[in-house]
Amino acid sequence: MAAASLAAACGPPNPKPDGGTLPDGGEVVAPLELGTTDSMGGFVPLAGDVNATPGAQGGFHVNVLYKLPEGGLGTVTFEHRVVRADDDKLVSLGSREWDLGLFKVNSWASPNPVNVFICPTPVGIDVIGKELLFTVKAKDSNGRTLASGSARATFRCGPNGGAFCDSICKG
Repeated sequence: MAAASLAAACGPPNPKPDGGTLPDGGEVVAPLELGTTDSMGGFVPLAGDVNATPGAQGGFHVNVLYKLPEGGLGTVTFEHRVVRADDDKLVSLGSREWDLGLFKVNSWASPNPVNVFICPTPVGIDVIGKELLFTVKAKDSNGRTLASGSARATFRCGPNGGAFCDSICKG
């Protein structure tokens, strides 16, 4: 009996008790919220202007937080994709894993920001002053999508970027 209840608890969070589907036949998934931190370190939705954060190897990132209002369990992989919103040119791809524990949690937020690499960009991909579309999917260990979300924000070199950011983020 304990094994049966553990197996039942290992499925993805499902906002519809009947395991329903979306009108297009896709899976029902929980919303995933993307954010950043305010001056006090609190969560604010990712929107408007975002400033470059210098990285350890000389590139620039945008720090992004993830929030799962429906939670999850076990190891969850967060896959991100960033494109220029106006022409869908790829800027960044990546993934991070977090272990959310053995039991389904009601809500979860990333314990620290994900440094989403933005530049140097590929040749010809200018991101300075461009609106970027950030898309994130949270997947369980079987590759099933648990949650997804997206946000738009305009990339700026800002006070931490300087002339070096201006030179390497212009593509």
